[in-house]
Amino acid sequence: MRKKRTYTIAVVLGLAATISFTAVGCHKSTKTLIIDGNIDCDEINVSSKVPGRIKQLFVDEGTTVKPGDPVVMLESNEIDAKVDAASAAYQSSVARVAQAGTAVKFQRAAFIDQLDEAKAQYEARKEEVRQAEELLNQAKSNFTTQQDSYNRFHGMFAEGVVPRQVEEQYENGYEAAKAQLGAARSKVEQAKAGLKAAAAALQLAQDQSLQVTLREQEHSAIQQQADAAKGQMNEALALQGETRIVAPVAGYVSEKISNTGEMVAPGFPMVTISRANDYKVKVYVDESQFGYLRIGRQIKVVLPAFGDKVVYGRLIRINQAADFATKKATNEQGTLDVRGLQLVIKLDDDPRYRNGMTARVELNVGEK
Repeated sequence: MRKKRTYTIAVVLGLAATISFTAVGCHKSTKTLIIDGNIDCDEINVSSKVPGRIKQLFVDEGTTVKPGDPVVMLESNEIDAKVDAASAAYQSSVARVAQAGTAVKFQRAAFIDQLDEAKAQYEARKEEVRQAEELLNQAKSNFTTQQDSYNRFHGMFAEGVVPRQVEEQYENGYEAAKAQLGAARSKVEQAKAGLKAAAAALQLAQDQSLQVTLREQEHSAIQQQADAAKGQMNEALALQGETRIVAPVAGYVSEKISNTGEMVAPGFPMVTISRANDYKVKVYVDESQFGYLRIGRQIKVVLPAFGDKVVYGRLIRINQAADFATKKATNEQGTLDVRGLQLVIKLDDDPRYRNGMTARVELNVGEK
């Protein structure tokens, strides 16, 4: 019984020793590596779309700017001349449009008046024809009556039934009816001739609508020319507007490339603006030691320019570094190639940051 208890105690002590040894053997010590990098931000070269001579520089190196702040003013006599010529051409076309519009209004008003007058004359001539034909019908009826009476009494006079005086009375009535009939026929012919002339005048007045249409087409063509002239003027003004160059982003002028009085070509940078936000730190590390890093992790950064101020950035990108950071192949020895990684760490915005400042990144390396 005593031997069994002794054996049990020995086993327990052995297990305790084993656990203690394992804990010591698996303990991880850490060390901190400091990797120097630089603060980096986007740089924008400010240039012009048009050639010109620098008339005025509104900024100098170190000047803080906001979007829309004036940076450079160029002068270009060629562009100014284009603006003057295009403006004059546009003003001339506007005047021509006004004149053509007045001509259209005058032509339309004249056409309406002439057409109304011609219609009125035509209707009046139609009424004259109607009245003349009505009189003609009456004259025909009267002539027939007078003729029948004359013929009847003329025969009676020849037979000695009625006296000559009665015959002359009916003869005179017959001759008068005959004359009225002729006059009525003549009046109808005149009325029809007048109606024909009125119809021709009406057709002529209606044809004047073509003149109105031509005037309107002329006005439209001149308006199109004016629109084209306005487009050319706006284009010239837009080019003139490009002589005033403003800051596209907020930041500070990190480099002044050109000076007042110099000629610059389109696209040639005059100043460089470092963007005042989106500051990053870029460092290169060994993937064998830092392959465990994950996007979004906080990284400690020390800034010597501010008395070793400690800030914390956020890892936003892990890129494979350039070939010069790749170690030599060791596959022939049974190991893997080791590549360098580029770590990109996003810093919070601070107006004191400047592009190129030293930034020391502290990374912990775990060792068994």
